[in-house]
Amino acid sequence: MKKIESKKIEALVEKLIYEANFVLPKKVRTKINQLANKETNKLSKTALSQAQKNWEIAEKEELPLCQDTGLAIFFIEIGNEVLLSEPIKKIINRATKKAYKKFYLRKSTVVDPLFERKNKGDNLPAFIHLEQIKGDKIKIKFLPKGGGAENKSRLKMLVPADGEQGIIDFITDTAKKAGGSACPPFVLGIGIGSSFDSVGTLAKKAISRELGTKNKNKKYAQLEGKILKEVNKLKIGAMGYGGKESILGVHIEQAPCHIASMPVAVNIQCHSARSAKGQI
Repeated sequence: MKKIESKKIEALVEKLIYEANFVLPKKVRTKINQLANKETNKLSKTALSQAQKNWEIAEKEELPLCQDTGLAIFFIEIGNEVLLSEPIKKIINRATKKAYKKFYLRKSTVVDPLFERKNKGDNLPAFIHLEQIKGDKIKIKFLPKGGGAENKSRLKMLVPADGEQGIIDFITDTAKKAGGSACPPFVLGIGIGSSFDSVGTLAKKAISRELGTKNKNKKYAQLEGKILKEVNKLKIGAMGYGGKESILGVHIEQAPCHIASMPVAVNIQCHSARSAKGQI
């Protein structure tokens, strides 16, 4: 067994929260640069140029990439040979509270969704997805998930008869309804299969994948490409100004499901596709 001290985990979480909120991942910047070079619509091209300036200012002046520093989302893989002195969720929540305060990040969590929409001012709880793996390491991926694109996400319980075209139609319709409100060009995280309660997690996990990666299954990788082409046909453009470039990436994660069901979830991430990862 390998004992990992809580302080090491807290230090890593603090580092990831800083990186995700202040430094846009290189692959996202590269993709936006590529789209800016290809875009012919003047308004969309200007919007992409503003996005480029935004990440330059954020990194240089240590300002958040977006004022909506979001819910604290974590995907954690913990080795079966790891020994901790306290529960991992307790450590993550403590570190999240400290980091959001230390870096003056906006706290966006309310304690009750309907009757008592009170903000405690600590951005807790962190939303933590745990998976046990072999070995003696802890791998942590952090996403600050803003509300704008999140509000345009959707879930639908399709049936097997809907087939591939049914999935494409649902996702395309979701992107169309999201339009400029989701701050495109966006990333579409898509979950297919599993069950009603977990297909949304699949979609969020898809968003957490490194931009540009493809599904390991060839057929699903091809479906990612088909969806990208269909959504670009909508000509939403950067920030909804029109144009041919509306998508940074399409990521699909799939899982087994019931013989009578085909759940599909679409989780949208805006052009400021923030994330950071590390391991101990």
